[in-house]
Amino acid sequence: MTTPIPLLINPKAGSLFRSGLKAWLDSHRAEFRIIPTNSAEDLTAKARELAESGEPVVAAAGGDGTLMCAAQGIIGTGAALGILPCGTMNVFSRELGIGSRRFDTALEAMHGAVRQEVDIFTVNGRPFLQLAGFGPDAGIIRRITPRMKKHLGAASHIITGMQVAVEHHPIITVTLPDGEEVCGTQVILGNGKRYGGEGHLFANARYNDGLLDAAIIQLESTGILFEVISYMLMRGATDRNTTDFTQLRQFSSCTITAEDTIDYQLDGDYAGTLQAGDSAIIERLPHPLQICVPTLPEPVTHFGRLLAHPVLETMRKQIERIKETVHPRE
Repeated sequence: MTTPIPLLINPKAGSLFRSGLKAWLDSHRAEFRIIPTNSAEDLTAKARELAESGEPVVAAAGGDGTLMCAAQGIIGTGAALGILPCGTMNVFSRELGIGSRRFDTALEAMHGAVRQEVDIFTVNGRPFLQLAGFGPDAGIIRRITPRMKKHLGAASHIITGMQVAVEHHPIITVTLPDGEEVCGTQVILGNGKRYGGEGHLFANARYNDGLLDAAIIQLESTGILFEVISYMLMRGATDRNTTDFTQLRQFSSCTITAEDTIDYQLDGDYAGTLQAGDSAIIERLPHPLQICVPTLPEPVTHFGRLLAHPVLETMRKQIERIKETVHPRE
């Protein structure tokens, strides 16, 4: 008989019921030793305690933000993080081939022998797994209330997005290690390809290459949204398909400043506000995170099949032709 896997969980989280995880756990009780938590800090502390006690796998149930809290306690230990993805977007678990709300696949990965090393980057010492955003996308997240998230899910981003679209967006400066400065109104840092669910924003990003991929967008309001959507339709931005309004960079560290107050988000959760004159220091931690991953990644999702639809495929090729006309390849 296998030893039950310690599972960190917030028993009051509505996502347990909405995702179907509560019912699934009821039929898989023997597989886990459920450890309730009452705050993000409590979850991190208990993850650290379990990892340092010698547990080979410490599992956590939740979305990207919850998983990051668990990862903070595990980084630098010998333990691997097991993921039960029951959040709204589950971007990180999709990136690793576990999928969204694929609990059987997640359990199989925890019992399996495959472990993946994932680079961990920090913003002023605070780690993130998949994404960091500075500017309007973080402003959208800041306005999403728990009640909106509970009743509207991903649609809450559309409502708050309409509010942010009419606002002025300060200039953000990204300073690279060689001293180069790149400016824009929206900065997105990715440790993987995906952004906002299954869509790919960075075509060539990898979570274990020691580098962050950055998209620095120099547009206002809805222009930012359309720019991001166009790259997702093209299955990710590359040096070949970007417009003059987007700069792509790769680096292991940078400094971000802004001319005025801007919000920032980490893994889809509002993380704070950067004041004018303050700096956000982005660095890579010396130790990667070990993750339990499936032997075979989850098959193509409904979203992936949608992107392959002939109509969207035609749109994608048309966008590529337009961009090729404006920016011909050498």
